[in-house]
Amino acid sequence: MRVRAIALTATTGLVLALAPTAAQAAPKPTYKVAIAINTTAPTVGTTVKVTGKVAGPKAAKKKLLVQRKVGTGAWKTVAKVRTSTKRTYFARVRVLTAGQQYVRVVAPKSTKARAGSSSRRGYVGYRWLDLTTQPSEKAGPVENGPVTIAGKTYPKALTFSGSGIYFNTAGKCTTLRGSVGAPDAEAGELLVISIPTSDSEEAQEFRTAAPAGAAPKAASYAITKRPMIAFGHGDAAGRVSFVAPQVRCSVNALSAVPEDSPMAP
Repeated sequence: MRVRAIALTATTGLVLALAPTAAQAAPKPTYKVAIAINTTAPTVGTTVKVTGKVAGPKAAKKKLLVQRKVGTGAWKTVAKVRTSTKRTYFARVRVLTAGQQYVRVVAPKSTKARAGSSSRRGYVGYRWLDLTTQPSEKAGPVENGPVTIAGKTYPKALTFSGSGIYFNTAGKCTTLRGSVGAPDAEAGELLVISIPTSDSEEAQEFRTAAPAGAAPKAASYAITKRPMIAFGHGDAAGRVSFVAPQVRCSVNALSAVPEDSPMAP
């Protein structure tokens, strides 16, 4: 009986030694971070609003890392915020460049939980490009510089007299804008052409009149997904100016017009 008792005691001790403790059996939970953004097409210089909620132990008043990635680059922390007593958070991420970007929010580990990260949210930054400084191809004489219209001088303008200019937008731009005016005593007309990808498609034309002696009139043209745009003098007599011409694009600069492009002048 004594030998059997000793054997039983030894066996029980072995079982107890192999059994996991309560802490080992229940690993720490991972923080769960929800995320939402208010726009997917912000303009450079503005901010993207990032909001969400964190679930996990002691998630209230918790410090979070807001991270951004540009293109295929690395994640970088751009802001640090804390959750509210209701475990929600709010942050702003400034858009510094054009092109594809992503944002996510990370909840660092604590003594009660492992680190957690939200899914990523993507957006494309757009920049207004000054067309007086972008590469182009000219069809006839184009004046690039100050122009005086109705007694007022404007520092940036493209002025045409029976001529035009081409830009390679490569399908990366959405909107062309500026102001149209006639610098001489005669009225003028600006003709904008949104050129399609191939000859099988029709080009889109927009015409904006410029009355003589009137201040430049603001104008905007939709050019989404068009690979090239052109604008210049329309049918009316006299010169016409496109004051402060800009184009909104998802790139930081336009490429040159290809020399072999069949759509170039």
